[in-house]
Amino acid sequence: MFSLSRKLEPNLKSCIKSKPYNNYRILIKYKRFQESLLKKISFYKGNVINHIEHCKIISANLNSKGIQRLLEYPEVEYICFDEYLFLCGISVNTANKVRLSNKSRSKGKGIGVAIIDSGVYPHQDLTTPYNRIASFTDLVNNLKYPYDDNGHGTCTAGVIAGNGKKSNGMYSGIAPECKIYSYKAFDKTGKGYFSDILYAMELLSKEDEKNNIKVLCLPFEMLTYNIFFQSLFDLMISLVVSKNITCIIPSGSNKNADGSITGIALCNNCITVAGYDSTANIKPYTYSSAGSIRKDSKPNMCAACVDIISLNSDTSFLSEKDGKKLYPSKLDLSYKTFSGTSLAAAYIAGVCALIYEENEGLTPKDISSILKVGCESLTDIPKNYQGDGKINIKSILK
Repeated sequence: MFSLSRKLEPNLKSCIKSKPYNNYRILIKYKRFQESLLKKISFYKGNVINHIEHCKIISANLNSKGIQRLLEYPEVEYICFDEYLFLCGISVNTANKVRLSNKSRSKGKGIGVAIIDSGVYPHQDLTTPYNRIASFTDLVNNLKYPYDDNGHGTCTAGVIAGNGKKSNGMYSGIAPECKIYSYKAFDKTGKGYFSDILYAMELLSKEDEKNNIKVLCLPFEMLTYNIFFQSLFDLMISLVVSKNITCIIPSGSNKNADGSITGIALCNNCITVAGYDSTANIKPYTYSSAGSIRKDSKPNMCAACVDIISLNSDTSFLSEKDGKKLYPSKLDLSYKTFSGTSLAAAYIAGVCALIYEENEGLTPKDISSILKVGCESLTDIPKNYQGDGKINIKSILK
């Protein structure tokens, strides 16, 4: 009985004991015989949501009796709640002091950028003169066509790939000819289950070569440090990086006190990006998590993230009804202003697309080194708030 107890997360164990719910959304870590486990979940009146084979994880909805029965099987290692993660919420080029000529050949053409976020709205800056939303995968509502009921994912896509069509180029993103591969794992409230994020990462790792995906933008945060979840995220990041995909993640939205970066932003295989305020005198952004004061801690670099103008979206629009595709109405406002470290991460993701356009054979380590060389330290901002500093694009692009 003691060994069975160790297999169960304490919070889940307490809930099963007090019985506040009929069913629980859980993660099941297994050793082997996954097909047998999948059948058992169905037998115990549960339903499987995702199966992330690389991590040997099954996410499912199951009642307390079914959970207790699964614990008895030796192939089950651990069962816990499937927790939520959260989205981190002037033109991006102006904010980052970018002066790329319209004649510049660096526009991210042909490079695929995957975004795990709240979806993407079919905004004209992404769909004209041709559609650069290359694919859309909905893990929340299972709709086939692009939409964004939160708006965060569209903002992120605009920072990376908007072409400024509705503003005569004034509010274009950093890589306006790259392709967007959107994975909707976050709902309209900005919450996304951890298992959906892992599953999206596994899906895109199988599509990288066919779609020339070179960059993965992960504009969200985990507000706690959970060693089990951290190990799963590290495992999936290692898989993605092994496919030569560079992963970008924001430092998070904790106030910038020393050591406030937590959770997945600490992953070694990701480029972690903090934010700064460029609206007046350059200064730290209050809600940009900071690293510890020890050497070589996160973040890796920083980018502007306050009052950034990006793509607006109609959050009430759903892209289909009764299996039939619907088309969006004209937006009253094509753009709106956003702040948050997600925008800093999206900006660096776009910069990576520009670098890859010049040399698609680069590895994530190469990209990290190039970005590091191109960083300029910001004066009067502590190193653990900015990492190596902000990017000087002209120093890294031909």
